[in-house]
Amino acid sequence: MAYIALYRKWRPGSFKDLVGQEHISRTLSNAITSGRIGHAYLFSGPRGTGKTSTAKILAKALNCEQGPTPDPCGECEQCRKINDGSSMDVFEIDAASNRGIDEIRDLRETVKFAPVDGRYKVYIIDEVHMLTSEAFNALLKTLEEPPAHVVFILATTEAHKVPATIQSRCQRYDFKRITVEEIRERLAYVAEEMQLDAEDEALTMIAVQADGGLRDALSILDQCSALAEGKITAERVRQILGLVGHDWIYRMTRALAAHKAQEVLEIIAELLRDGKDLKQIVAELSLHLRSLMIYQAAGTVANMDLYAEQDEVLKEQTQLFTSEQIMQMIKRLHEAMNEMKWSPQPRITVEVALLALCRPEAAAVNPAAAPAAAADPRIAQLEAKLAQVTAALAARPAAPAAAAKAAVRPAPPVQAQTAPPPAPLEVTAADAEVWDTLLRRLRETNKMPILACVQQGSFAGMTEKQFFIQFKGSLMASLTMRNYRQQLEALLQEITGRELHLSCSGEDMPMAPPPRPKPKPRAESIPLPEEPPTIPVDLNDIPPEERAPLETAFNYFGDHVVEIEDDK
Repeated sequence: MAYIALYRKWRPGSFKDLVGQEHISRTLSNAITSGRIGHAYLFSGPRGTGKTSTAKILAKALNCEQGPTPDPCGECEQCRKINDGSSMDVFEIDAASNRGIDEIRDLRETVKFAPVDGRYKVYIIDEVHMLTSEAFNALLKTLEEPPAHVVFILATTEAHKVPATIQSRCQRYDFKRITVEEIRERLAYVAEEMQLDAEDEALTMIAVQADGGLRDALSILDQCSALAEGKITAERVRQILGLVGHDWIYRMTRALAAHKAQEVLEIIAELLRDGKDLKQIVAELSLHLRSLMIYQAAGTVANMDLYAEQDEVLKEQTQLFTSEQIMQMIKRLHEAMNEMKWSPQPRITVEVALLALCRPEAAAVNPAAAPAAAADPRIAQLEAKLAQVTAALAARPAAPAAAAKAAVRPAPPVQAQTAPPPAPLEVTAADAEVWDTLLRRLRETNKMPILACVQQGSFAGMTEKQFFIQFKGSLMASLTMRNYRQQLEALLQEITGRELHLSCSGEDMPMAPPPRPKPKPRAESIPLPEEPPTIPVDLNDIPPEERAPLETAFNYFGDHVVEIEDDK
C-alpha cells in the first residue's frame, strides 16, 4: 500500500478530533442535535487550522446512516465514500481553478437534482475568495434560497475579499490559530501512535515553526521522521529547518551589547558558510529580542508561544539592554527584513543593520529631536545669544523700590521697525544652477501657479539643509510657504539628491505717511461763485422729436438753461 502523509493520515474524522477549535465543534454539534442546520456556512481562518476537515466532518454528520448525528460513525458506506472522495452527494470545488461564471452556472443547474444516496447534497467551495465578481453575482440567488436538500460550505483564508452580500447569507465561523502547546500535544500523540522517538524540545521547535497551523506541523514531523536516524532530536530539526540555533543567537546578542562589530560580522560569515539563510538569521534574532522584551516586562515567557529558552540566559541578557534599546533594535531588524526583499545584495543590508546596532550612540539619539536640530544651524546660535542676554539681565542689581516708583514715567511711543532680513549667503555657480533647474522643472511640468509665485522672489543662496528665497514682501513669502512648500521641497530633493528645507523671507517696505490736509479757509473769506446768465429757450423753435425730452427735463429741473464754457 502506498505511503500516506501524516497530515492526511491524521486528519480529524469527527468533531472530537478537532484541535484548538472547540468553539466551532461545539456549536455545529449542538446545531445538528437540535436540527437547526443552516443552508450556507462560511469557514474563515489561517491555513492548516481545519477548515476543509471541518467541512468534511459536517458532510459526514449530515449524511451518515446513523444520523444526522454530531458523531458520525466513519464506517458506514456514506462515511467511507466521503472519506475517500467518491461520494456522489459531496462536491469539493477548488475556486482557484474554477472561478468563472460558467462553472457557477453549471453548479446552479446541478443543485436542482435530489441527492443520490444521502440526505443532503453538500457543496464545499475552497478558497472561495478567488471567485470573480460575476461568479459571486451568479451564486448570490442560489446561495440565498437553495433547495432544502442542499448545504453550501465556503472556506477561505481571506474573508475580507468575500463580498458582504455573500457573507450576510452565510453563518460565519472564524477558525483561530492553534497554540504552540496544543500543536505540541497533538504531535506527541501522533509520534506515540506512529512509534516515533522524539524529544520534547524537538516537538516544541516544530510547533513554533508551524506558525499556528497543525497541517504544517505534521508535514515537518513527517519530514524529520524520514531524515532522522532513530531519535528525532532538536539538533536534527534545526538542521532540517535551517534554524540558526540558540547558541549562535546568544553569542551575537552579547557581541551587539559589547559593540564588537568585528565579531558580529564574523558570526554572520560563519552562519552563511554553514548554509543558513539571511532572513532566518534576522528572524531568529528578532524573536530572541522579543523574548528579552517580554521577560523584562513580565518576568516570564511562559504561555507566550516563544522558543523554550532558559530563564538563566534570559535573566543574564536582559541586563545588557534597556527596554527602549530592545524595542529600537527590533524595529531596525524589521526594517532590514523589508529592505531585503528589494535589495540586490541582501547580505549588505543585514550587515549595515547589525553594524548600526553595534553603535553605542545609535540608541542614545532621539529621533524626534534630530531633524529639528539639523533643520537650521542658526537656531543654536540664537539660543546661545538668548541665554547670554538672559544671564546679563539677571546679573543687573535691582533698584530700590522707592527710586523705581519715582522714576516711573510714561515712556514715549516707539516706532515699530521691521526685523532685518538674514545675512546674505554667497551664491555659487552650482547654487545658481540649482535655482535655474528648479524654474525650468516648474515650467516643463506646467506648474504655472507655482512658477508665477516663485518668480516674484530672488534666489538668496543655499546651505546643506536649507534653500533660501527672498521676496519683496512678507505676503508673497508666507503664501509660498503655506501653499507650495511641499512641492518645491520635493523638486529640490529630486534635483540635488538631498533633503532641503525651503525658507522664504520678505521685508515689507514702510508705508509713506498720508499727506497732511491743507487748512481750510474760513467761511467768511470764501467768495461765492457768480451765477451764470440764463439762456432763453423757445420750445416752439425746436423740432417735435427733440421737444419731448426737453419738456420732461424742464418738469424735473426747471427751465433755467445756462451756457457751459469748454476749458481749452
